[in-house]
Formats: sequence, C-alpha cells, structure tokens
Amino acid sequence: MNRALFLDRDGIVIEDVSYPHKPADLHIREDLIPHLKKARKRGFKLIIVTNQAGIARGKFTLEQYESFQDLVNRELEKRGVTPDAVYYCPYHEKGIVEPYNRASEDRKPRPGMFLKAQKDFDLDLSRSFMVGDKSSDRIELPQLRCYILQSPYTEAQGDRDTYESFEALFEEMEHEL
Repeated sequence: MNRALFLDRDGIVIEDVSYPHKPADLHIREDLIPHLKKARKRGFKLIIVTNQAGIARGKFTLEQYESFQDLVNRELEKRGVTPDAVYYCPYHEKGIVEPYNRASEDRKPRPGMFLKAQKDFDLDLSRSFMVGDKSSDRIELPQLRCYILQSPYTEAQGDRDTYESFEALFEEMEHEL
C-alpha cells in the first residue's frame, strides 16, 4: 500500500487570499517546496485536497476554479513538484449556486475526498499525513494524522495544537515517518 501527504491548497500550497481564482491571486508557498521534494523522495504521493466553497457561494465559477488550479499545478511543476492528484469540494450547504448549494461528504473535515484518494491510489491512511491551516483540516478519520500550520484561522478558532512554520511542522512529522 502507498502513503500520501495530503495538502490543503489555500494557505498551505499557496498563500491564502480571499477566494483565490485569478492569476494575480497565485503566490506559491516557496517554503513548502523543499519539504514536498523530500516527501516525494520518501515515496509519498502528493495530493491536494481543497474545499472550494467559492463555487457554491457564487464567488467564481467551476471553470475559473479549474483554470486557476491548472495554473497552480504548472507553477508547482516549474519548481520540481508535481501533485499526483487534486481533489476539491465545490459544495457548501449555505451556497447560492445550484447544484453546489448542499452538504457533502467531501467537504472537509468530512472524509469523502480522502476515501476517494485511498481507493484511487491504494493508500494506507494510517501511514499518511494531512497538512492544513484550519481546524476543518483535522479530518474525521482517526487513522490519518493531521498537522496544522498556525494561521489567522487557527488563532480565531482558538486552535492551539499548531506549528509556527513548515520547518517545525515537518520536523515533528519526521518523528513519525
């Protein structure tokens, strides 16, 4: 079985701006890249998992999301890191755009996207990790270890079990590899 490093997109892979979807919104988190290369060398699948409520909320279209995600992937590839897959959830129960205005098992912290990836890549989730920047990135799968980077979201949510930097986060993760 394979193992994966799951990555939230907005706030982890790229800097989080409000509903990023335009080329000007794209700022790769350069301090993450060396850690992704190291994980890849250790045999991890690199999988982006991202809630994209902006689609349901009418902030941008599915086509704009797809175009922006293609740009994110190309920028990562330029830096020597190619994601194995990207899973996204366009749904939000308070959305205004049909058919995306509903609850979904794919919306983090629910495990839908992770269970799809497990099936698609024959993953051992107990040997895999999730890296995010919000409490909702603590996925409802007890066997999946989740690491949370400090962010304005974690501070607002009172989440204290976080890491100050990618360096600190991946150093801690190193103990579990």
